[in-house]
Amino acid sequence: MTLQNVVPTQGRAYNLPMLVSDLGEFALIDRLAKSIESRNNALTLALEAQGSSLALGIGDDAAVWSAGSGLTVATTDTMVEGSHFLTDQIGWRDLGWKAIATNSSDVGAMGCRPTFALVTLGLHGDLPVEGLVEMYAGMMDALEYAGGIIAGGDVVKSPVFFVTVALEGQSMTIGNETPLLRRGKAAQGDLVAVTGPLGCSGGGLRLALDDSESGRLSEEDADHLKLAHNHPYPRVAEGIALARAGVKSAMDISDGLLDDLGKLCKESGVGAIIRASDVPADAILRSAFPDDWLGLALGGGEDYELLFTAPPDVMKIAIREVDAPISVIGEIQSSPSGVTVVDESNS
Repeated sequence: MTLQNVVPTQGRAYNLPMLVSDLGEFALIDRLAKSIESRNNALTLALEAQGSSLALGIGDDAAVWSAGSGLTVATTDTMVEGSHFLTDQIGWRDLGWKAIATNSSDVGAMGCRPTFALVTLGLHGDLPVEGLVEMYAGMMDALEYAGGIIAGGDVVKSPVFFVTVALEGQSMTIGNETPLLRRGKAAQGDLVAVTGPLGCSGGGLRLALDDSESGRLSEEDADHLKLAHNHPYPRVAEGIALARAGVKSAMDISDGLLDDLGKLCKESGVGAIIRASDVPADAILRSAFPDDWLGLALGGGEDYELLFTAPPDVMKIAIREVDAPISVIGEIQSSPSGVTVVDESNS
């Protein structure tokens, strides 16, 4: 169902924000498209320099592009109000950033660069138009950070506000090879590592859901944790660097370290041992949640850091070549026994 049944109204008071119901579907699409036009055109030129070309973008029944050489990857993710976000807990610009960043993280975790995005909005009539324009500005922020452009999309009428992004990516080519990072490539003897600190996003979510938690922290520390949840930075350049370094096995951390490592082990038919003392967590998370920081780092989710495995010699190259903090936290075992966490006494 489209927004064709949302009829524009007349005579709205000057000081009230314009709503979706005041504008209608086609005028809204035009407004959003024009709001990103100049920035999207600049990103299109950047893609062309990398060998990917947009032939037809927003305006036709379908977008048309040429992906160039290498392999094409694609991912999609939907964020639903009330299930994945609350509009009174996340700014419009951060919402747009996160909608793109979560998909860019998937592409980067395959060792690929983002190229073309399609955006579908499910809208009800009382959403503010300027909020949606600001959301698209956040999307452009994320695309300028990680790569890619908005090539098209759809707008539909929905009782629940949602944002769906489908994102295509392109592998790089090294000689005659097109290396991809895969969940099913971990092997016995590999070291297990992660980029960045973990758990801050889970801590930020806890603060957002419980105001009393925020009240006991400084404003600066609370903002740090909330930003980690609302504005994650996808590790696209780092994923590409891992693939160039010879890493074969990786994924992003969206459901929490233990759950995601369990998925990687299952796909590879192996097990893993993790040392709790080596799991990275920053000082703010440790101070904010002195009794729970490890649980948040192991299972908080939505960190969008990279989890990867590699033989020791390749790991040394990765640590040297990747421009991000890397923590080696464990090893891959031959037995497919899931993930075991041990403390300093190995128990």
